[in-house]
Amino acid sequence: MNNYNKPFQITENVGNNVFCFDKISNAKLYVPKLIKWDLSDVKIWESIAFREEKNWKITEYKWLKDFVQIKNKNIYIFDNHNHALYFRYKEYLEWNMNRGVELIHIDQHTDMNKLPPLLKGGKGESKTLDSVFKITNYHCNVWNFIQTAIQDWLISKVHQINTEHSIHNSQFTINNYILDIDLDFRSPEMSIQEYDKTIKITRELIQNSRVVTIATSPYFLDQNLAIRILKDLLK
Repeated sequence: MNNYNKPFQITENVGNNVFCFDKISNAKLYVPKLIKWDLSDVKIWESIAFREEKNWKITEYKWLKDFVQIKNKNIYIFDNHNHALYFRYKEYLEWNMNRGVELIHIDQHTDMNKLPPLLKGGKGESKTLDSVFKITNYHCNVWNFIQTAIQDWLISKVHQINTEHSIHNSQFTINNYILDIDLDFRSPEMSIQEYDKTIKITRELIQNSRVVTIATSPYFLDQNLAIRILKDLLK
């Protein structure tokens, strides 16, 4: 099951395209396809994927050429963080995880902005990947994709880790969890320069997780740096 079987563009005033739609003519946002391969296939796309206006200046972004699911593992790598919602449901619908799992969310942002309850029905009602795909790309953005899964009881509890200091002092006794990493937690302004310790702890969380979703976060982190961090985490 995979709705990301080919790349596409979002041209409407929806999803992450809302950040530029009113300021950029012909605003559009590129979304890659998903491939199932290995870490070497995580590459930056050479074309401009997104433009926005900041302080009367146009900023251009390059992000991933493809989303990558590490072959034979439940590890997903993508650019904008809202795509994590889809991949969690994909794993659930493929019977690789249960409802009510806890989420360990490593990110300098909480991503907990509220969103209307778009997944209709009561807790635990079955959803299709088609419906989750539409919600992920055309309703959610990088600030608000977690609440939807909580409302639907896919996630029962969120553990927020927003700094390296909190990573170093984290103690988890849970064993049924999803690990969600936004690589912007290692952006230069957030770092406390204990890189090896941070990588070691995060690797341990990856090894014990049911599903791992990793965002390279092109809005907030240079993508070459993101790929270097990613390789240190997964090598």
